[in-house]
Amino acid sequence: MRSSFVVSAETGHAPAETWARLWDLDRHTVVIPLTTVTPHPPATRLGAGAGFTGRTALGPLGFDDVMRVETWAPPESATVVKVGRVVGGRIEVTVAPLRHGSRVVWRQTVQLPWLPARLRWVEALAARVMAPGYRQAIRTLLA
Repeated sequence: MRSSFVVSAETGHAPAETWARLWDLDRHTVVIPLTTVTPHPPATRLGAGAGFTGRTALGPLGFDDVMRVETWAPPESATVVKVGRVVGGRIEVTVAPLRHGSRVVWRQTVQLPWLPARLRWVEALAARVMAPGYRQAIRTLLA
């Protein structure tokens, strides 16, 4: 079963502006419901090796989505690895120039490390459920 999804979006912004909008953690906090995204100290901005966490919560119930930037080549590509106990996986993002803007391709795998092996099919279901939310978030970040 495939536990991954791809979101592609085009924007009228130049690649550098597209990159800046995609990776602005404060904008992620505004755009993603019930989630606050913060860099791990001492990092104040993203780059290879930097970590950050998306804390999703409703009142006292929530979880941390812990991530680490593996590769960082602005404004063209980045790879982020999800290293948390609740959500794992990998995000690969590319930004390509177009004649009047740029195209983003966001590829993401979903792993739920706490699942027993016999329930791994749930990861594919989770990816299918997550894809529309990511599509909307990316479009909003690029608006």
